[in-house]
Amino acid sequence: MNTITSPADYPDPKAPASETARQPAKYAFALILAGCAGMYLILHLGLTWLYGKVDETWARISVTVLMLIVAVICQRWLFKVRTGKAIRMLGYGSVHLRALLVAAIISAVMLIFFPIFTVVTGAPVSLINDWLWLLLGIVVVQGFAEETLFRGFVFGGLRKLGFSFRRAGFVSMAIFAVVHLVLFTQLSFIVGVLGTLLAVVIAFPMAYLFERSSNTIWAPVLLHATTSVIRLVDIPEDSYMIAVSVWFGIQLTAPFLVYLFLGSLLKASDE
Repeated sequence: MNTITSPADYPDPKAPASETARQPAKYAFALILAGCAGMYLILHLGLTWLYGKVDETWARISVTVLMLIVAVICQRWLFKVRTGKAIRMLGYGSVHLRALLVAAIISAVMLIFFPIFTVVTGAPVSLINDWLWLLLGIVVVQGFAEETLFRGFVFGGLRKLGFSFRRAGFVSMAIFAVVHLVLFTQLSFIVGVLGTLLAVVIAFPMAYLFERSSNTIWAPVLLHATTSVIRLVDIPEDSYMIAVSVWFGIQLTAPFLVYLFLGSLLKASDE
């Protein structure tokens, strides 16, 4: 049974129509839209319902497991494949070590912010007491859940349907913007705007990281989780807003460092 392990496994959008997508293209596209919306609602409404009832990290694990099950079911239905292949198509193939190294390098660059911030402002920055347990929750949701949904299911699904990289990138970017509207029902307006902006802006660099890592989510998971680590540190109140503002700028810009590696560690397999 063939598996998707490289960008070459995705069809050329200029080639004649094939049986790559078993469902009619328009129907399959509608299923991707509906599946994305449904899984995003499961993720965020589920977390909202569970917070306060159970431990936050356990809530994140529980809802993510449910969302991943739904993702596999949708992938099987959409492309008429077995469970194992559906899981691999969602990005759970073999680890691409060079891509993981790129994600680790960019993550390290981002994390340098904290000691620099302390040196420049004199504000002490320390890890909170339960940071490791909270980190697990961040990796589960911001890492595995969102990368499975955004890169594996939506972007990967569009590529599987024959969309070019650029077209899949722009269409998935629009989808991310729409599904993030649910944030405005749960959070303040400014938080909703910033969350939506972040998802849209980093769509292309994260798509490159996904596709150049043989269509796997391991490297994107690491980088995406790193963008949320500010939740793990304790910053004095009088310096907190400055730190958060600068960190948001880092969140928006650091993923674009991916482009520096496209000709080397993230070189396309056919180049």
